[in-house]
Amino acid sequence: MRRVIIVPVLALMPLCLSALALAGRSEPALAAPVPAAPVTTHTLYLPLVLANPSADATYEVYPNDPYFEQQWGLSLIEAPKAWSLTRGRPTVLIAVLDSGIDLDHPDLADKLRTDEDWDFVEEDDVAEDQNGHGTHVAGIAAAATNNGEGIPGLGWEATLLSVRVLDAAGSGYASDLAAAIRYAADHGAQVINMSLGGPASCPSYVQSAVDYAYEKGVLLVAAAGNMQGNTPNFPANCNHVLGVAATNSDDTRASYSNYGSHVSIAAPGTSIYSTLVGGWYGYKSGTSMATPHVAGLAALVWARYPTYTPDQVASAILDNADDLDSPGWDMYTGCGRINAYQSLLQGAQGPSPRCLDGVSDWAQGSTATSAAAPYAPGRIILAFRGGTAGNQAALRYGTEAAYSPSLQAWQLWVPGGEEEATLARLQADPTVAYAELDYLITGW
Repeated sequence: MRRVIIVPVLALMPLCLSALALAGRSEPALAAPVPAAPVTTHTLYLPLVLANPSADATYEVYPNDPYFEQQWGLSLIEAPKAWSLTRGRPTVLIAVLDSGIDLDHPDLADKLRTDEDWDFVEEDDVAEDQNGHGTHVAGIAAAATNNGEGIPGLGWEATLLSVRVLDAAGSGYASDLAAAIRYAADHGAQVINMSLGGPASCPSYVQSAVDYAYEKGVLLVAAAGNMQGNTPNFPANCNHVLGVAATNSDDTRASYSNYGSHVSIAAPGTSIYSTLVGGWYGYKSGTSMATPHVAGLAALVWARYPTYTPDQVASAILDNADDLDSPGWDMYTGCGRINAYQSLLQGAQGPSPRCLDGVSDWAQGSTATSAAAPYAPGRIILAFRGGTAGNQAALRYGTEAAYSPSLQAWQLWVPGGEEEATLARLQADPTVAYAELDYLITGW
């Protein structure tokens, strides 16, 4: 199999031109030297034909990053062949909603939009990673590639945006996640990676944020969860989000990977080598590691097919995946394990993923009860119908309320221990469009 180390095709042109020149030369005819009419010379101009790499199944591109060989997932999903079709574009922005990113990591610093990053935990414009989870995720999606250092990222030329929603312990709030989704969509993200979540149905305020981003042309991907069972996990179970399961190096589903109606696709997630805080590299496992493989692939798809809608990008990824379980969609690996090369070669198979026809709107939106899911004490997120004002509700329920522009919803504060009783009253109020707890989220 031919291994190609990024030699520009134009470098081959002199050789091709020389060959054509030799082929066009006429040898003198063997005849007696008798007077004859002047010889008329005809020059034949032939088009320059170069081999089309996309038609050559053995054409592969290998970056010079020294730790590439430790990234088993990239070879399994045929990334080297995919890179022969496109190596991405810096204009494609992947927003990583996580614990932040190591802004000084030598394999990430030059890929970051530090003029646009935001920290929803500390409410400032320095989304620095204090946990390590987000840094590992970011490297998988789009670490600096072919720079002679560290690892390559699947998205190669794609740019990264750090949006911090998880604290130093790796925990956060669904309300911050919803606000972060809107923020990323408003700041140019084409792909939003969410390697996090909570074991509950998709909260209405998160779904509203997802819908907002989707309508702006953003593809959203999220981890299916690591709870080893048929457990719902938002935002993977929100509509218009691709829920990602994890696979092992032997191309089987990882035992820790959640399954269920919220799984759309699978990707390598066990023992994934990537960037760590402090300029280091190391292994991590989880659906969190599988998710940025899909985000990086989405960036490549958009680089090759820049006019695609999010639905078409989803089709290119899902409809060209390699089935691992039963044919078509199943609740364990969704439409199968991603195949980067086939996704780029074949592109979208329709205006939306055919694999999910009759299955879901990317996610079935699990209706499992959320009563047992952990939540922030004393806080309820709600929206009102019509022109009802939140401060009126605050007076009605004898508590404080404030409108959050970044959340596009109201926050209501109630005494600890009274959350569920107040929630029941709000949900029965005809002026309330929705009222839900502010669930906790964690990195998977």
